[in-house]
Amino acid sequence: MRYLIALVLCVLLAPLQVHACLGASSEDTLFFDPIPEMQPDADVIAKVILLNVSVLDFYKGTATAKVLQVLKTPDERVHPGSIISMKFMVSSCGPHHRSGNQGKIIAKAGADGEGRLVLYPYMRRYNDGNITVPCMARLHGKISDYCANN
Repeated sequence: MRYLIALVLCVLLAPLQVHACLGASSEDTLFFDPIPEMQPDADVIAKVILLNVSVLDFYKGTATAKVLQVLKTPDERVHPGSIISMKFMVSSCGPHHRSGNQGKIIAKAGADGEGRLVLYPYMRRYNDGNITVPCMARLHGKISDYCANN
């Protein structure tokens, strides 16, 4: 009987710990289709396929991306066939990206501790098209005032 009571309490209290999402229309995506006419200040616009997508903790996601087509970049390391690391924010509403997903990304370019290229993609909300700037400081383990307010 004690185990049954403990189970019921766990089931009832568990949802209180979860951050609720207002619905699928509040989900964010890494992909832009079509690319907006008023483009954000981006270093890279490319069509990619996601490989090895993972969520590190409650708000950090990573993936490797294979570049299928380059639409904009000044960086010669970004070309069709190149494999590039990506870091992005994750929320309770998504993204729910999986390995094999593909689409066009708009991203800022950065580097990891060893100088390798890392892309920080902008996010787009499905229901209103709102574009979120990548928060590079938070993704590196630091939370700046700018990131904390966005």
